[in-house]
Amino acid sequence: MELNEIFKYIVVVWRELCKRKFKVALTIIAISFMVMVIGMLRPSTFVTSLTIFADNQNIIRPLLGSKTSITGIKQNRTTQVRDIIYSPRILNQVIDDVYGKDTFPNAQARDLKMGHLRNNLSINGKSKNYIKITYKDSDPDRAFITINKVVTLFIEDSANSKREESRSAYNFIDQQTVAYKALLLSAEAKLKEFQSNNFDGTEEQVSARIATLRSAIEEMNILIEESDTRIWSLKSQLSKESRFANSDFEASIYHAQLQELQKRKATLELSYQDDYPAIIELTYQIADIKKNIRDADKKDKPKKAIDSDFNPLYKELRSKLSTARVEKRTLNNRAKAFNSLLGEAYERRKRIANNKAELSELTRDYSVFQAQYEDMLAKKEKARISMVLDIQGQGVNFKLQEAATYPNAPTGARFIHFLMAGPVVALLLVMGLFVAKIVLDGRIRFAHQLSTIKGIPILASLPHATTKKEKVRRRMENLFLLALYSIAILLYAGFAIRHKYGLSLAQIIELGGF
Repeated sequence: MELNEIFKYIVVVWRELCKRKFKVALTIIAISFMVMVIGMLRPSTFVTSLTIFADNQNIIRPLLGSKTSITGIKQNRTTQVRDIIYSPRILNQVIDDVYGKDTFPNAQARDLKMGHLRNNLSINGKSKNYIKITYKDSDPDRAFITINKVVTLFIEDSANSKREESRSAYNFIDQQTVAYKALLLSAEAKLKEFQSNNFDGTEEQVSARIATLRSAIEEMNILIEESDTRIWSLKSQLSKESRFANSDFEASIYHAQLQELQKRKATLELSYQDDYPAIIELTYQIADIKKNIRDADKKDKPKKAIDSDFNPLYKELRSKLSTARVEKRTLNNRAKAFNSLLGEAYERRKRIANNKAELSELTRDYSVFQAQYEDMLAKKEKARISMVLDIQGQGVNFKLQEAATYPNAPTGARFIHFLMAGPVVALLLVMGLFVAKIVLDGRIRFAHQLSTIKGIPILASLPHATTKKEKVRRRMENLFLLALYSIAILLYAGFAIRHKYGLSLAQIIELGGF
């Protein structure tokens, strides 16, 4: 919407207000007085607060270290403080001290007052160890007394609870220590009697012995299998060798030399051509070797004679075969011995297994009782020192960090705020109603609205004209309206002063100088 359009709406609103000026004035006066009455009837709220500090830093903790356990707070500090203060134990004592024991006629009225205290008490954590407690009430004296009484009872209750808790913990741990000591002595006597009647050792020892023997037997079996494989291999090689030497050795030597020369020639041909001197020399040597092989093949092979030389490879294979057979017999004997020892170990384990359940139970009972007894002894000493510390006021203590201040002035919206807001709210409400009426009204108030109707041309726009008689009447009405507003303002201020300072009408008139 453009600025000139806004001004047009302002002019129309002002004109409507002037038409109904007396109704508007009465409405504004009525709404202002209603707001003032609401401020009179609304009770004042006085708020006071204080801060407590959970002090858990003392010289005892670093000196003792882990040898003691100082009674502390088992949960969030703010939550614990809230739970204790909201408990009926604390609130009933506060009601008795602040209001008196016989103030409430029945239990229901007392419970309502307790709920009222819970609703008006606010407990918030400011930081890790600081807790702020706030209380609000319509009476400043009662608010100040109540919050101090609540905090005093809470600090006393917290200290007493700590002492009682540490004392109960020490007594309980002491009883448990005596009971575990008796159980430990009984289990120790039973275990000694059992061990004096059994000499086979433990199942762990026998199991370790059986595992060692089984591992040795498995190694023997592997060695025997390797020996069998070696004997079979030697037999196979021995069957392929001749007992006596013959001329085939010469041809085999030539063939080996030929293969070596051919490999060397192939390697050189990768880097050099065929006219390279080394390649030519290897070619001649290969040709000579091939000629020697052909000559060896043409020779007549002599028949084997009885007095011919023995084949050295054949003799070596027979020697190795004999050695392998001796090793196999040795391994078989060792395997039999280990199997015999393994059988004895199994028999020993059977004897031990008969007493396994009893030995396990006795050992388990003794170990459990011993661990629990030693743990209880350490806890008993910690509980004793903790009890002494709590009695002497060590550990976590709640201290008053910032005392409560007396609430001299109420908080929140006060009577002066309602007094000042009355005329403003009434004027804004009336203007809002007229603006809504003009916007939602279907009557034509502006010349440009006629342009939206088809077939109606706009020739001219004439402003509103006021006659002389109307001006005189309007002046009289304004004077009367001014008098009405003056009377209303005087009454408004008079009621406000009377409520604020408790003055009578005569005193107000005298104060005004009438």
